[in-house]
Amino acid sequence: MTAVATSRIVDALADPRLLAADRYDELVNTLLPRCDDWAILGPELLFRGWLTPYQLDVLMRPKGRPLILGSYVLLEVIGEGGMGQIFRARHAKFDTPAAVKVIRTERAADATTAARFLREIRALGTVRHPGLVHALDADVEHGRLYCAMEYVAGTDLQRLIETSGPLPIETACRYATQVAQALQYVSTLGLVHRDVKPANILVPADGGPVKLVDLGLARFELASPESAAGLTRAGVMIGTPDYASPEQIRDSHTADVRSDLYALGGTLYHMLTGRAPFGDCEPVDKMYHHLCRQPVPVTTLRSDVPAAVATVVHTLLAKRAKDRYQDPAEVVAALADCLHKVGDTVIGSNTPTNIDIPVPQADWALPRTEEIPAGQLTLVTSAAPAAPRGYRHLLIAAALAGLAAGVLVTLM
Repeated sequence: MTAVATSRIVDALADPRLLAADRYDELVNTLLPRCDDWAILGPELLFRGWLTPYQLDVLMRPKGRPLILGSYVLLEVIGEGGMGQIFRARHAKFDTPAAVKVIRTERAADATTAARFLREIRALGTVRHPGLVHALDADVEHGRLYCAMEYVAGTDLQRLIETSGPLPIETACRYATQVAQALQYVSTLGLVHRDVKPANILVPADGGPVKLVDLGLARFELASPESAAGLTRAGVMIGTPDYASPEQIRDSHTADVRSDLYALGGTLYHMLTGRAPFGDCEPVDKMYHHLCRQPVPVTTLRSDVPAAVATVVHTLLAKRAKDRYQDPAEVVAALADCLHKVGDTVIGSNTPTNIDIPVPQADWALPRTEEIPAGQLTLVTSAAPAAPRGYRHLLIAAALAGLAAGVLVTLM
């Protein structure tokens, strides 16, 4: 490595937020005089725990991105998706952990949209519930739009299922109960998550209640420059095809809490069977199936699932919103009854849970959006013969009539 490159790295490390002053003095006065080869010195700093592999990789690049955003020092990439990257980070002043989501440049380029994103995320910073990952901060720095969130040590539900397979029935019901409680609280705030899925549910390593992440980011997608320009004025499907409700596929703007409950049903199905309801289909076919078909019953894929649990899944996945549970509190009650029937309890069980936390009740009526406008798709039952592939696409086109661009946005 050239002397210029070494000087650049040393200058970057002079920032005490990256390297403490005593460590920087040792680097400059003791280590560098002995060896200025970063192929050797870099691994030494990693071994000492002064830098992370991600930080060293960025520093070694001629045009590496900043390692500090606002008050947060980026440590390592812990996730990536349609909206951007998520980093494990450290608050530079308080030395506390955080998760920082850096929004992709193309998604943050519009100044008006970025300003709205910052307002909404900062407003969500006041939201506190044990089942929600709460927002800490949001800002723009070095041309990068980011939001900082509570860091949860553990894994997400998607990875847990991929690693361990279907979950025990009691565990799946308990996790679904905890997500339903979080959704109940969210609904009292007049919010809809719009992207409930296993990848957005964190399972803490300490055994605490699972936490729903990304509240508010779907609203950012709805305010995207493309939508503002009128390209998707008639409607756009926000969310992940594996768990999207029929009405959400038609137009996410009409989604209410019952759409989140449909996604919770798909997530519970996934926890019990190890697969999403229509996980083996192509994206367009998944949309068709959510609109028109019933998934394979959970009891067919897993014979030990009690009838009461299967009924909860079936109700959550009803095609018409009016046929589902109308409120997350109903799901909490139904799952508590299921846990009791399978010889377990939620309240008083040894597994930490937030079931006994008071949940405020909504004092307003949710808008009803379950009816399909005239001229759109007529739903069929699972007994109907499978439609030819080309005809499925025509049905999808009819169901999404008025979508100018046919945009599908998948969130992290």
